[in-house]
Amino acid sequence: MTTAVIVVVALLIGAGVGYANYVLAKKRREAFAAFAAQQGFSYLPENNALAGHWAGTPFQTGDHWRVRNVLSGAYQGHQVVAFDYSYQTHSSNGKGGRRTTTHKFGVVVMQLPGPLPRLEVTHEGIFGGAVANALGFGDLRFESEQFNRAFRVIADDPRFGHSVIHPQMMELLLARGEIGWRIEGNSLIGWDAGPHSPVEVMNRLQLLQSVVDNVPPYVWRDYAGVDPRRH
Repeated sequence: MTTAVIVVVALLIGAGVGYANYVLAKKRREAFAAFAAQQGFSYLPENNALAGHWAGTPFQTGDHWRVRNVLSGAYQGHQVVAFDYSYQTHSSNGKGGRRTTTHKFGVVVMQLPGPLPRLEVTHEGIFGGAVANALGFGDLRFESEQFNRAFRVIADDPRFGHSVIHPQMMELLLARGEIGWRIEGNSLIGWDAGPHSPVEVMNRLQLLQSVVDNVPPYVWRDYAGVDPRRH
């Protein structure tokens, strides 16, 4: 096979992959637009400005931030937004070239009745509690060892963290804590790697709502100065 033929074949393959990605993206936009109409949400194909609204994972890292398939509206009395998020990172291949990796996430955000201290709950992952603590990534520890093995909890205010992650909250997360989530000001942010589906969006909003419902009333009064019964 000559060099010219190899180049032509490579171009055809690239064009085919590009077209397939275009078709998939179009079908995804259509699916989310239909879902938004069904649920009474607004839909935007793209709103990259949202990428700068929050500071923690998975935001504010890498470059080429993209926010697509944006759903927004009211859910159980809370303003919410859900979207596909991606960013890129770059590394050297050791031969003068550069490799680009695109990281994709499904994100859901629920507005809270008032601002609360920062609190993040994620899966322990490959580190495990003991190794993470040894490396200086200490998290809060709780009376449930099963919960400690499954989750990492990081809080700016440890007292606040222990007030929110009480036994009932631990039971909820052990039963269906499938995504990471974080309280950041008056936002409750949930995320997971990979694109989400409309069904997953609803499931994740339900989880965030359950988290909000399980925050004790005194926490809202003491830290946010609000009465949750009025919201």
